[in-house]
Amino acid sequence: MEPPTSALPTLATIDLVIIAASLVLVVAIGFFLSGAASRGIDDYFLGGKKIPWWMLGISTAASNFDMAGTMIIVAVVFALGFQGFLVELRGGVGLSLAFILVFVSKWLRRSRVMTSAEWMKLRFGTARQGQTAHILSAVANIVLSLGMIIYFAKGAGKFLTHFLPFSELTCTAVMVGIGLFYTLAAGLYGVVFTDVFQMIVLVLTALFISVKGFALVEQVTLPQGFVTLGVTVPEGAGAALLAKDAAAWEPVLTMFGACVAMWFARTFLEGLGGVGGYTDQRFFAARNEREASLLTLESILLSVFRWTLIAGLVIMGYALVQTNGPGAALIAGDAEQVLPVVLGHYLPAGFRGLVIAGLIAAAMSTFDSTLNAGAAYVVRDLYQGYLRPQASERQLVRVSRLATIVLCVLGIGFAAIVPNINQIWGLITMGIGAGMFVPLFLRWLWPRFNGYGFALGTGGGMLAALIVDAGLGWPLVASFPTVIGVAVLASVGGTLLSAPTPTAVLARFYAQVNPWGPWRRIAAAAVAAGWMGEAEVRDHRREVSRGLLALVCAVPFQFCILLAAMSVMFHAWTQAAAYGAVTLVAAVGLYLTWFRHLKDERRCAADDQRFADLGDEAGPR
Repeated sequence: MEPPTSALPTLATIDLVIIAASLVLVVAIGFFLSGAASRGIDDYFLGGKKIPWWMLGISTAASNFDMAGTMIIVAVVFALGFQGFLVELRGGVGLSLAFILVFVSKWLRRSRVMTSAEWMKLRFGTARQGQTAHILSAVANIVLSLGMIIYFAKGAGKFLTHFLPFSELTCTAVMVGIGLFYTLAAGLYGVVFTDVFQMIVLVLTALFISVKGFALVEQVTLPQGFVTLGVTVPEGAGAALLAKDAAAWEPVLTMFGACVAMWFARTFLEGLGGVGGYTDQRFFAARNEREASLLTLESILLSVFRWTLIAGLVIMGYALVQTNGPGAALIAGDAEQVLPVVLGHYLPAGFRGLVIAGLIAAAMSTFDSTLNAGAAYVVRDLYQGYLRPQASERQLVRVSRLATIVLCVLGIGFAAIVPNINQIWGLITMGIGAGMFVPLFLRWLWPRFNGYGFALGTGGGMLAALIVDAGLGWPLVASFPTVIGVAVLASVGGTLLSAPTPTAVLARFYAQVNPWGPWRRIAAAAVAAGWMGEAEVRDHRREVSRGLLALVCAVPFQFCILLAAMSVMFHAWTQAAAYGAVTLVAAVGLYLTWFRHLKDERRCAADDQRFADLGDEAGPR
């Protein structure tokens, strides 16, 4: 196999100027916004709840459009065709946004908290069981944030070392240093405003690659079954994956149908449970629940650009291989090299710099979001929650910046010992993440579920994931059911063996958030306590019923709009027409069951004021 240094040309001066200019601009944005973030931690971590929904939606999309993930997705689509799209149900598609769109986005905004861990005190109370859930949630989210930082650091260094005459560690350090600066300086303001700029660069990148790939596709021969979506892998597919890491991919390809079912199960749990980390932070930062829902829809629509970009890169990769172009042997031995090889040999000077700047922007938007959210758990939930409850706003901002630095340094250190980006991505999404999703799902659905069950489920699920995934190296078909099973047993067992959450706490939670599930007894208690009236309970039930109908439309809408866009890129017109028709029907259904029933600004403001007046520990109205 030829080494990367001989396979890829160096960047032209104009490329380096474009990349440097984009990095200077994001630093300038962070510096300019630093004053706004220094007023207190509400401004530092939530932007004072003043950032418009369309900016938060762009930021959410940019944060999910990362460099390392794009390398992996391009690899699996190149090797497996549309079955690669199914592989990325494990996280790359972001299908959980369809579930979050209908339910979780507004539930989280109604909670009126700063972090997913702080939310536990609303659901389980502030007594010992609530504190236990609070601490475990904070620790779990810090671990997950650290994992994402490691993932960023590993992927960024691996990508940039193909084009720059520096080591992987040096490339990582430069990108981390820049992202760290503007995140430290401006908090969520800096994250969101730089994400908006970075998304502009990403869209320009996606449009350029998509147009070039669309024009080139007639000159390549795609493998048989490439555009067929099924639960079996075409014979001979996946060679470029097996050549790189047969131990990881062979069990997936031989039991593909079972793996697809597990990936979708993970998506379902994540979507109806909530993601945590930096994604939840956008909903907490929204100005109201209507805007929390709208930003989710925007993020779904913007993800189309990522998938046309991926399709364009795959087409160019096939063109290189089939003409035995430069780097063809490298691609054949490692499908993760499709992205850097294509950029190195298919794009002219200037455009190459723009595309690389766009991918750097993608990586940094994931990094800055993760870093800012991870620091929030350290400061809000641990430092202010238990160590220094009376700390001043200035002290909290100072500690927030220190926590940001510490998380960053730890992430770079661990990245040095992680063997590859696919391994850390699998551990995050189908390992540690899967262990957390069960208790996150149960918290909305099961009123009897308590803080001890949440803590045991979270701790047990994550521990099981670290043992079977990172320790024993079990394949997905064995590790995922094991992790989920441990999380379910720990959650249910911990709940049933301990006292339930006080009814008064649950009544307040139900009245404020309106989750789905068998909450009828709690609703009656909320009425009896004066939290709400019978008419409001009926409105709550109608909202949940409409939401379930909307969910039937939202999932195929997101699934098919992405597949329709990819089908157009590959000139698969029959598939494009079919997926497009489903998208259109689902969009109409989504409008009728979801969009037109969103609360208006006036009602959102009234609801916010009502629970703000009551306070965290208030009695019934």
